[in-house]
Amino acid sequence: MARLEFSAAVTAKTTPEKAFDYFADYRHVAQVLEGVNRWDPIGAKIKGAGARYAVEMAVLGLPVRNVLRLDRWRRPQEIGWMSESGLIKQEGGFRFKQTPEGVRIELHIAYEPPASVIGAAVARRLDGMVRQRLERALARIRETLET
Repeated sequence: MARLEFSAAVTAKTTPEKAFDYFADYRHVAQVLEGVNRWDPIGAKIKGAGARYAVEMAVLGLPVRNVLRLDRWRRPQEIGWMSESGLIKQEGGFRFKQTPEGVRIELHIAYEPPASVIGAAVARRLDGMVRQRLERALARIRETLET
């Protein structure tokens, strides 16, 4: 199966702690990521490694549901996740690195489209749209962190 990857970064005039804490609050996800309709905790644990979320994204107007689990949580350096179930197997995360200008926020996502070759062909066609959405989201996050 074809594995597709995406990376983007933005530098914000803030601290790694403030950036980490912003991303650690699951309520911000649907506010800044276009196409994400739901990012709700499953169970009592809402932060830290092991926290699980029911996620729903709109892809070509259709809902795509996943259960994601946080598997990396090192304040203020990194938050990462992997899919436990759902149509699209994925993993990803944010890294926060102090720079002279503030903090560099790096996003990396890797996913395997469904339906093998057909799914990969459709995903590649959607790749540009997904990249633009995530880059716009990082720009909005930078604006939020700098206010």
